[in-house]
Amino acid sequence: MPDIGIIGGAGYVGAMLVPKLLGAGHRVKVLDWFLFGDEVLDDVKDDEGFTEIKGDIRDTNLLAQVLPGCDAIIHLACISNDPSCELNPSLTRSVNLDAFAPLVQAAKLAGVRRFIYASSSSVYGISDAPNVDEDHPIAPLTLYSRYKAQCEPVLLEQQTAAFIPVILRP
Repeated sequence: MPDIGIIGGAGYVGAMLVPKLLGAGHRVKVLDWFLFGDEVLDDVKDDEGFTEIKGDIRDTNLLAQVLPGCDAIIHLACISNDPSCELNPSLTRSVNLDAFAPLVQAAKLAGVRRFIYASSSSVYGISDAPNVDEDHPIAPLTLYSRYKAQCEPVLLEQQTAAFIPVILRP
């Protein structure tokens, strides 16, 4: 089974995803700063396929150590909602936008084949359209959604036959 690196794996989505991936037989490495506490992934800490790394995604030296051996990266790390983003706009920019291109480059250099980015449907803004799909124009309204939208082309520009990006807009 391939190794999967989950950047921001101790947040809400990661805490649900990590046990499912381990249960499916994947080896999982989580890099997170554990803002919500060190015990978030306690239920899986003893799984032999699980590795937990406490650290900051803005630390490029750490990324160079953590990413090798990962076949896929699932990027979930961010300051994750509009009120939190507004509390500290400079931290939000640093984590949600400025750290993104170096992370993508580090993943590519480490030989990661697939990079899955959790963007957001908030990139569409507000629309009266009855159906909003991937072809709908984006109109982000907040720091959170603007940075999500700005990261998408950064990732897509790095696509090659050996580095396949996937963008999800939940």
